[in-house]
Amino acid sequence: MRKVLFILTLLACTTLHAQTPEPDMTGMQLSAVEWTKQVQMGWNLGNSMESGGGETGWGNPATTRAMIHTVKEAGFNAIRIPVRWTEQLVDANNMVVKEKWLNRVKEIIDWALEEDMYVIINTHHEAWLDRSPFYSTKNENLRKLTALWTSIATFFRDYGEKLAFAGTNETIAKVNGQENWGSPTKEYQEVQNSYNQAFIDAVRATGGKNYYRNLIVQTYACNGYYGLSGFTIPNDKVEGRMSVEFHYYDPYEYAGSGSYYYWGDKYKAMGKRTPQSNEKTMTDFFDRIRNTWGKKGLGIVLGEYGVSCHYTNDDKQTQLDNEQYFIKCIVSAARERGFAAFVWDNNVFGNGTEKFGIFKRYQNMAVGNEPVLKGICEGAGTEYKEPENQGQEEVEGGEIFWQGDAMLDWGNGLQLNIPGSAFEKYGKEVRLVLSYQLDYTDYNMLQFFYGDWDQQNKVAFSIAGNNFELEFIPGDLYAVGSGEECVSPISFNENTYNMILQKGLVLQGHGIRLKKVALMLPTGWWQPTFETNGEDGVYTLDGKRVPKGNARPGLYIRNGKKILIH
Repeated sequence: MRKVLFILTLLACTTLHAQTPEPDMTGMQLSAVEWTKQVQMGWNLGNSMESGGGETGWGNPATTRAMIHTVKEAGFNAIRIPVRWTEQLVDANNMVVKEKWLNRVKEIIDWALEEDMYVIINTHHEAWLDRSPFYSTKNENLRKLTALWTSIATFFRDYGEKLAFAGTNETIAKVNGQENWGSPTKEYQEVQNSYNQAFIDAVRATGGKNYYRNLIVQTYACNGYYGLSGFTIPNDKVEGRMSVEFHYYDPYEYAGSGSYYYWGDKYKAMGKRTPQSNEKTMTDFFDRIRNTWGKKGLGIVLGEYGVSCHYTNDDKQTQLDNEQYFIKCIVSAARERGFAAFVWDNNVFGNGTEKFGIFKRYQNMAVGNEPVLKGICEGAGTEYKEPENQGQEEVEGGEIFWQGDAMLDWGNGLQLNIPGSAFEKYGKEVRLVLSYQLDYTDYNMLQFFYGDWDQQNKVAFSIAGNNFELEFIPGDLYAVGSGEECVSPISFNENTYNMILQKGLVLQGHGIRLKKVALMLPTGWWQPTFETNGEDGVYTLDGKRVPKGNARPGLYIRNGKKILIH
């Protein structure tokens, strides 16, 4: 019997392979970066197709053509449709989805496409997958994920470029019944990365238009901060057709739980604001996202964002105005950087935690949260701006202050003191250039203080256009892992520079193996000791040409200039 089953399975696989159409680029011209730029206003059909028990299982009405039309009339030109598939299987072992459910998803997609909208479908609330990022379940999950996406992708294979697929959603570990939204372990990160690779491979293997379809992969928990240090770009057969997704409800104490009623420096006069979060926190983070992934040719999808309606009766209008401002800042920052941003609408209204409703689906889609809708419309008017070239800068001369091989491990490792006199001769344009290797099992961090280790003496500094205070995580900034080398040129504003002259600078950290510390200027010429024969490209300091795109952080020569790539 087993032999018969094996032969039948082999015949089925052979037939499927024979029927897989050749890659079809017809109507599939948009790259991932171009696709995401097209999304002016994105909306989530939340708590519907991903609900437990079916489309209306969480209390929302069935989606109608009129609902989609109203969303389009409000200004949205894109829709994300979260979908739960594994409650709708006809064959659970082979992950074959019921045709009735596929046709229902198709119906909603078709309505959106008829409205000339861009569309994303994903896998959402699949507990077997997104709550089990463990080595022990990895192989079986990969088998099932591959089979599931083969089923989905084959059904939608003939759709054009406005339909994109997203592989997973918010993968987090659930241990002893508790969901862990905290920092992931190496295991959790690696399993999520394997999910992304399996998704890409499965969809591409179905051929036809799917070979060129824009596909979206996720960071662990769809948390951008975790992704900056742990996300690995999957291998793809097709260049430029992949986006990375993160979600943004930051700070959650303001945007989600409603513990704070004001956000941003614009509202600092109103009293207690969300701690350590303002407009610059947001834009700096979005810049880090773009610098890490956008410059590598990935599109960037802000798959969910929002602010829960929450207020106190004594100052309700100002607090709602603040929510409108918060949303405007998110959408404006996303649009400026070419991110495709999709607001979360769960059709839940009121005052408190996770009241993310915008359109009242039981009341003919009447607007139930005007401040949020106005904020989206205002932010959507922001024009895209090409990124400044922050990836490199010219440096010259300088001197090595310290060189060796020493581990930074707080009080158990090297703690380096640099006197103010070392900076003085270079002036306020000085760059402190650190060469080091990441060497950690838990996390990596560098910290800077004035003169001593008092937390009140924390230093403000910039790296590659990103601003920090006191500390930064190299693995986040450069998206590299343990064992990899980095070079960080650190600059200071005038006030910080003057304080360093008075007190000196001290450096400590964890998970960092320091190799060299130098002081340099960011301008000037440096003549290499070898000839490039007029050839364009990047060379190592000993004259070896580096293939395009393969330069790791460090010092190089280009067109006779010494440049620092980071």
